[in-house]
Amino acid sequence: MKWTVMTLVKRASEILSERGIPSPRLDAELLMCCLLGWDNRVKIYTAYDRPLSAEEVEAYRQLIKRRVKGEPVAYITGEKEFFGFRFKVTPAVLIPRPETELLVEKSVELLKSMSKETLKIVDVGTGSGCIIISIAKLLKKDAEFFATDISRKALDVAVENAELHGCKVRFLKADLLEGVEGKFSAVVSNPPYIAYSDRRVESSVKMFEPSVALYAGKKGTEVIERLAFQSFDKLEPEGFLAVEFGEGQSEKVRDIFERAGFSTIKIFKDLSGKDRIIVGFKKE
Repeated sequence: MKWTVMTLVKRASEILSERGIPSPRLDAELLMCCLLGWDNRVKIYTAYDRPLSAEEVEAYRQLIKRRVKGEPVAYITGEKEFFGFRFKVTPAVLIPRPETELLVEKSVELLKSMSKETLKIVDVGTGSGCIIISIAKLLKKDAEFFATDISRKALDVAVENAELHGCKVRFLKADLLEGVEGKFSAVVSNPPYIAYSDRRVESSVKMFEPSVALYAGKKGTEVIERLAFQSFDKLEPEGFLAVEFGEGQSEKVRDIFERAGFSTIKIFKDLSGKDRIIVGFKKE
């Protein structure tokens, strides 16, 4: 049989569907684009009848086999879109997720409203660097950007992404904010917030994504608690801490922020209506 782009995509999506893979058609199309070096899935429909060589068919089959085993598409293709920007990802970093875009959106809104001439922002547990880089590209104000991570491999990915997007970010290897000098206008973070016993974690996430970026301890809020107390000391007056947290944790994280000394605490819901982002301000 002579395979074309569309006939092979259709067959691959059928296979993925049969194996219970979520969004089988989308995954099949993304992997085809990866194979052929196409930037946009529209090309699949404009070049649907392009014939594929035996080598291309075999290479695509290998990509589909990896997806069938549960490996995330982002790790197979080596990239993921976040806030409209494309980022390199590897198994050393958490895959950027749509709900985290709310953290960027709210942080940028608050930073734009600040009256300070020069801002200093630090992203804690930066991973791929998608949060701080997106903020840097969207802020349009005079600012210094910093990011920390405990993983050197993750920092290497973040550095590469910053260079790719032409953003000047100072990356620091640190456990949260330990040993980080200076004061900041804002601390932002998508920290680990999953409890060790949480059974809601998808098997592919447990198998492939870095556990250090996922799990926080027995309660799930241990890292957020450490970060809140560290951040309060590191923030300038009127500065804020913005953190993503997990489902069912809103009361716990609010209590943590209050105990750490934050005031005017606000919680924002994601597009699915779940409490997702908490922001606390340090009074002058």
